[in-house]
Order: sequence, then structure tokens, then C-alpha cells
Amino acid sequence: MIPVLLLLCIGGLMHAATTFAPNSATLAGPELAFGFLLLTAYFAAKLVSRFGLPKLTGYIIAGIVVGPYVIGLVEKGMTKDLKMVGDTATAILALQAGAELEFRSIRPMAKTIAYMTIFAVMGTMVLLTGLLLAIRPLVDFLDAMPLTSAAAVAATMAVALTAQSPAVVMAMLGETRADGPISRTILALVVLADLVVIVGFGVASAATTAVLKGQADIGAAIGTIAWEVFGSMGVGVLIGLAISTYVRGVPRGQGLFALMMCFVVAEVCLAIHLDALIVMLVAGLYLRNFSRADTHTMMEGFEGASLPVYLVFFALAGAKLDIGQLAALALPVGLIVVTRATGFFLGSKLAGARANADPGVRKYAWFGLVPQAGLALALAELVRRTFPDFGNEAFALVVGVVATNELVAPVVLRVVLMRTGEAGKRTTHDFASDH
Repeated sequence: MIPVLLLLCIGGLMHAATTFAPNSATLAGPELAFGFLLLTAYFAAKLVSRFGLPKLTGYIIAGIVVGPYVIGLVEKGMTKDLKMVGDTATAILALQAGAELEFRSIRPMAKTIAYMTIFAVMGTMVLLTGLLLAIRPLVDFLDAMPLTSAAAVAATMAVALTAQSPAVVMAMLGETRADGPISRTILALVVLADLVVIVGFGVASAATTAVLKGQADIGAAIGTIAWEVFGSMGVGVLIGLAISTYVRGVPRGQGLFALMMCFVVAEVCLAIHLDALIVMLVAGLYLRNFSRADTHTMMEGFEGASLPVYLVFFALAGAKLDIGQLAALALPVGLIVVTRATGFFLGSKLAGARANADPGVRKYAWFGLVPQAGLALALAELVRRTFPDFGNEAFALVVGVVATNELVAPVVLRVVLMRTGEAGKRTTHDFASDH
């Protein structure tokens, strides 16, 4: 009962705060929204964990309930003001993911991961493209297009819909404290898959622009993608070197320094069109595999310092979900969700057979591809900006699929990780389970 009473008290205080002044936006700015979401997510996680649900589910549900589409204590303007939280959280979780991937431990799985990326991830992109064309009568903006244009748009949307979530996977691995071949395969797979999605979306978006407008600067598109991917990798090595130098030279504040670097990278990458996910992923890989710094000690301090950003990130993801819009698109969204999961399942089975993978990996690894969060929403936003004629409708469809997977997939993934027998085998501290 205590978490429920605290949630009610916090909600009452938030409501009172937004009515103290005629211009509530002045008072109820991003700082108030951040603090409110942080406390609400924390206590909601405490509550849902008593029912055996992942704490991540509590964060998302808290955001949905207090967000602009339910009781409205956090308004749309506040979620926009907190965009920096999402960018920073992406950088934080990418650094963690990179620091978890040790080349020596995943080298035996490289063949399996490569085959799964080809058959499960890229194969699902093709499968979703075909599905979107098949259900054109259910999707008004596709139905109104000529077949060639519809096929190009469907391909771009299919790439966005295929996006995974290293953030959710990291959260579930942390909460269950899972470690072993299946857990490492899942983490490496979703990281590589997201890189494939980022590059694939750039290519598909440029091709779709060419089809719709009859012209496109292919050279500029290639240059943009190359800068975003390879430029980000180069900057990531430099960031990893900077963090390593600090950790080796300064015995205190290592976690806070790494957190500060995530904030800086998120802001700078936005300005110079680099991808913060790739930058910090490469930085983490450098720290774990090439640096002589004590990465484990640094990450313990880093995880504790970044906990507030982590909670608010997932609460914000929930606050952006329009439940009414999701209900209106229930049929196409349901078809896409089922087809997407089926594509991952069949592709992973085929890849596992070709790579002669461990039976546990064949059976469970595909579940790690199902969750969605930040990257899929970011790509949906890019679709909306790039194609204003139908962008809002496409955005709504992608967000509906993401919303469904956000609510369902973490619960399923937690159950799967418990069944693998790898839960509880991680010996290092992890903030996702330390509250």
C-alpha cells in the first residue's frame, strides 16, 4: 500500500504545482517534469515488481498514466522539453552495451550473430515490406499511392519497424542479472541489428525520396550515411580514449565523468549530425577491449549516477504513447506486431541451423529482437519530417507497433531470461536491479 499512497501524494503535489500560477508552464517546466517522472517511475516499479512484472514495465506504465493522453499531469510541451533526456539515455545505454561486449567472449558466437542479422533482421525487413503492401486497404496513405511509390514507402517503414532496443535488453539483463552464451548473443545481436537498421534506413529513405520526387542526390545520401556511421565510429574511439585517460589518471568521480561525457556527446552529436548510439557504443567497446583502464570499477559508479536518467527515459517513452490512437489502428498494428515477431522467429531458426548454434541460442535468442523503444521512435519521427505529405499517418502506425512491443515484450523477455537458466549468474553490480 505504501507505494500506492506515495504515488497518489506525488500526483496530488504535481497537480497542485501546475495550478499555483496562471501560467503553469513557467512553474511546471522540464525540471519539475523530470523530478515528477523520476519519483513516479520509481514507485510504480516497486508496485509492479510485487506482481512479478519487470520494473521497466512499471516505468512505462507510469509514463502512460501521468502523460498527456491519460490524466495529463505531464503535458506534451514537457515531454518535448525533456528530449535531451532521451538523447542522453541513448548514449548512456550504448556505453553500457559496448562495455558489456568483450570480443573474446563473443567470438565463438560471431557466425551465429552474423547469420541471425541476415536471416532474422534483414529477412524481417523484406517480410514487413510485403505485409504493408498486402494490407494497403487498411492503411489509407499507402492505398492512395501508386504501387511503385507504395512499395518504396513500405520498404522505408519496414526498416523503421524492424528496429530493436538495446536499452530494453540491457534493462532486462540487468534486472535478472543474467549472464551466459544466450544473454551475450542477445546483446551482441541487438547492437549489430540496430547498426544495420540505421544504415538501412538511410539507404531506404534516400531511395524513397528519389521515387516520390523523381530525383535524389545519391552521392549526398551516401556521404551523409558514411559520415553518420564512420564519423561516429571515429569520434567514439576518441571518446573512449578520453574516458580511459581520465579513469587511469583520476581515482575519484570516474562514473560522473563518464555520465558527463554522455550528456556532451548527446548534445554535440545532434548539432553535427552524428549518431550518439554509435559513438558511445564504440567508446564502450574501446574501453572493454582495448583500454587498460579499470572498466568494471568505473561502470559501477557510472550506473548509479545514471539511474535517474534511465528511469525518466522509459517513463517518457510511456508518456508519448497515445492509447486512443493505438486502439484506432488495432488491426494493422496487430498484423505488423505478429508478422515482425514471426519473421524474427523463423529467421533465427534458419540462422541457428545454418550456423550450428547452441540449442539454447536457437530457442531463445530471437526474443531479444522483439522489444522496441528509442531508435524505432526516432526513425518514426524522421519519417514524419522527411515525408510531410503522409508523415503523420506513418508516424502513428509505427508508434502503435512500438507501443504494443513496449508493453508486452519486456515481460516476455524477462520470463525467457529466467527460463534460460542464466538469470542471477552476473556477479558485477548493476543499477537496473539495485532499487
